[in-house]
Amino acid sequence: MSQTGFGVIGTGIVGGAWHAHVYHNMPQADLLAVCDLDEGRAREIAARYSVPHVYTDYRDLLARDDIAAVSIATPDFAHRDLAVAAAKAGKHILVEKPLATTVEDANAIVEAVEEAGVKLMVDFHNRVNPPFVQARQTVLDGELGDLKYIYARLSNTTFVPTQMLPWADKSSALWFLASHTFDMSHWLLNDKPVRVYAVSRSGVLRDQGVDTQDFHVAIVEFENGGVVTLENSWILPETEPNVFNFKMEVLGSQGVLYINTSDHRTVEKYTRDSISLPDVLGFTLDANSARMSGFVLEAIARFVDAVIDDKPVLATGAEAALVTTVLCAVEESARTGQPVDLN
Repeated sequence: MSQTGFGVIGTGIVGGAWHAHVYHNMPQADLLAVCDLDEGRAREIAARYSVPHVYTDYRDLLARDDIAAVSIATPDFAHRDLAVAAAKAGKHILVEKPLATTVEDANAIVEAVEEAGVKLMVDFHNRVNPPFVQARQTVLDGELGDLKYIYARLSNTTFVPTQMLPWADKSSALWFLASHTFDMSHWLLNDKPVRVYAVSRSGVLRDQGVDTQDFHVAIVEFENGGVVTLENSWILPETEPNVFNFKMEVLGSQGVLYINTSDHRTVEKYTRDSISLPDVLGFTLDANSARMSGFVLEAIARFVDAVIDDKPVLATGAEAALVTTVLCAVEESARTGQPVDLN
């Protein structure tokens, strides 16, 4: 079987554990190079997945003619320069969500990709999350009637901003989490957002040394009358059984759908030290197996399909740029206390 060369830029939690794993294990992909500013971390991932080339400068990786596609798994505010350079180098691109944290950066990436004629996919992996796939099919089948309201809550415990993400003060729960929930809401509604109202509060995380907002609550109105409420925080207590709490209510004129992905209790684990509800949907990686499981890995595999078999990407640059536009409006509304109309 012929193989196509892939590279990973950013070998942290997502790039190193997920993207590299998929490219290493899919037989039609050949993981040729990894890149990270932290050379030690990059070399650790390279050793784990038998990657022949390690770089600390992404431009060196992009200069390789044998690499056709790259993953950009750097922090959410650090995508533009890498994505634009990758497009100019003729590489197909998978970017972690959100595409960017400013409208200007998002548009620059989309324009560079269109000019270069390469594929761009943004890793909104909940589009292959089984509960949401079921929800979308339910909507498409008309079982709920006309969608009227969506409530989406996705929050993390303080572990994420204080221990997991060293760059948390340059981001927020809005960017890290609402990028998922707004994309899901827009995907289900299939309508144009027109107005945003939002509030945020700070203090808890700042007292713990992380200078970012504790939570955002936003209401997004859509052109045909639908309304979405987004609730995202980074201050859930670490005694929560999961690091994330993810729930959605989808209300239509003829029915309602309730989604609970975080405490579904398929597996309950009790030890002398803790209680946990292990995630059995998103990420159930077996490091000793070539088989992948969990929708998080499946989403990355869909990018391989898009590159090698010319399949549609899971989420386009234009869709991701809209998410960035709406979340920027949420920040503006929370800052000013005024609604923001979307052009």
